[in-house]
Amino acid sequence: PTTPPLETLFPYTTLFRSNMTGLYTKLYAITDHTPCDVDTPKRFGAYILDWVVGGIFTGLPAVLLYSGLTKKQDMFGGLYVFESLGYARSWAFLAGALCILFALFYYVYVPWRIWPGQTLGKRVAGYRMEKTNGTAVDLITLLKRQVIGGFLLEGAAFVASNYIRQLVTLSLSYYVDYYWQIAGMILTALSLILVMKTDSHRALHDYLAKTRVTCVEKQKNEHSSI
Repeated sequence: PTTPPLETLFPYTTLFRSNMTGLYTKLYAITDHTPCDVDTPKRFGAYILDWVVGGIFTGLPAVLLYSGLTKKQDMFGGLYVFESLGYARSWAFLAGALCILFALFYYVYVPWRIWPGQTLGKRVAGYRMEKTNGTAVDLITLLKRQVIGGFLLEGAAFVASNYIRQLVTLSLSYYVDYYWQIAGMILTALSLILVMKTDSHRALHDYLAKTRVTCVEKQKNEHSSI
């Protein structure tokens, strides 16, 4: 006897397949497919460099404050450790606030004033952030991209997000850290898919801030040919 079609055995298969196809079509329609000259592996290398260096720089105030208070040289375990060791919660707020300020310097002030459009990782890779219309990123654009899109939404990609979540948890006395972190991991995964699978290689934070990552060398060549 012949095997009946899958749709006969599972009548909802056709409906599910149709819905998924429709969802993919809608998502494809709203994403940018403009070809981008940025090499994806090289961009991830730049991200890893920023994650390491930016993460160390961001957490430096908390580590120094923890070492100064406790006189210990062991691994710093986050803002919650201050209260667990008997110190006032205000120490955790101070450490967290300083960490966020350091993160803002690295991820916002540097690409705004020091290396236009570039963090350390992007500068080493030869890439830069710019608006989708080709103009330089300004402060508002960087705050949307790096802080709202990066720190608050795609938290898994930025160490600064850990301190923000911990500060909010300490302020509310309600553990939002875990749920926020899970949501951030999901959004980071979606952002990763967009970077890898679309021609424009734009992440979620790029769509939010209307930015893109471009090759600096290509821009120099274009300007020199004008």
